Amino acid sequence: MMERICRLTLVVALAMSVTACSMFSSDEEEVRKPKSLTELKADIQLTEVWSRDIGEGSKGSLERLVPSISGEVIYTVGTEGNVTALNRETGKVLWSKELKVKVGGGITADAGMLLLGTLDGRMLALKENDGNLLWNIQVSSEVISSPQTNGQTVIVQSIDDTVAAYDAKDGRQLWRQENLQPALTLRGSSTPRIEGEAVFVGLSNGEAKAFRISDGAPLWSSRVSIPKGTSELERMVDIKAQPLIVGDSIFLVSFQGNAAAMDKYSGRVKWTRELSSYKTISEGFGSLYLTDENSYVSSLDQRSGAVSWRQDKLEYRQLTAPATYSSYVAVGDLEGYVHLMSQVDGALAGRYKVSGAIKAPLTVAGDYLYVLNASGELTALKQK
Repeated sequence: MMERICRLTLVVALAMSVTACSMFSSDEEEVRKPKSLTELKADIQLTEVWSRDIGEGSKGSLERLVPSISGEVIYTVGTEGNVTALNRETGKVLWSKELKVKVGGGITADAGMLLLGTLDGRMLALKENDGNLLWNIQVSSEVISSPQTNGQTVIVQSIDDTVAAYDAKDGRQLWRQENLQPALTLRGSSTPRIEGEAVFVGLSNGEAKAFRISDGAPLWSSRVSIPKGTSELERMVDIKAQPLIVGDSIFLVSFQGNAAAMDKYSGRVKWTRELSSYKTISEGFGSLYLTDENSYVSSLDQRSGAVSWRQDKLEYRQLTAPATYSSYVAVGDLEGYVHLMSQVDGALAGRYKVSGAIKAPLTVAGDYLYVLNASGELTALKQK
């Protein structure tokens, strides 16, 4: 249920729910029952183009198995390391590989390479055209985010908030930056963002940092959220979503903290808005779209942070991060429904049911909307 495992960095594992304050009370859990769906007059209708079983999905675990698209190919990875390349318009399997590794995060296709991290602290690079192994290296700890590359350098952020750079040709380590973590954090880590000559990261202590990609030199550090409260639980302000960059602004959001806009060159905070989320931000029409811990979807103005609208009719349905599709915002939920809402006013505009719960963020490419459910079934949808 949502992100159900928190982690003590001093080697102690602690299981708990992070659905706000309803961690220990069965009465509160009843209050947080997912809101029932009502009849909807659809403005947009989706139709299935193809569907494929790509192997072991995330099932009841917390893995974030996000597909990746490069050209006309969509790449997926399962929890047991089964990597599949499919034609993204027809669903035809081009090749598949059984790596026999435990995977916790998504796969990244870029610059002719496929990159993925494992739960035993390794990072693998494969050839994009056939899946053959390029290199396999040990990193500082388990990887639940998606490694990133600019073609020359590969950046990975592991669960201990270590950010490291490796040579894309052979996996040789170029530099490494370790970051101090609080005693209690959400399980997982943010995915780095490469932009020009810099790497931008969000950390478990509520800070955002920028490093020079060539040598790892710190460029700036700025705080998105300040821990509050007396207990370690109340003071959790993890940034788990990948930073979003639009123009000269970088946008981040933290759990039990804020959404914030910063100048990407200096880290100067432009605005903050109180909002709790650990899921990726999307953007469109000059707005930011966020799913919070209650499964409310909000639209914030990029320039000021002002709330344009908030959709609460999907409350507690364990929504995925939002994705912009045409003029709509798309999310998936715990029952396998894809919901579409207007980017303009947040009104529910469409709904489509796939089999199984949806945990991974939806993936958009052109006219296609790709949905990976928790059982490992990948479905391509298109506007009817």
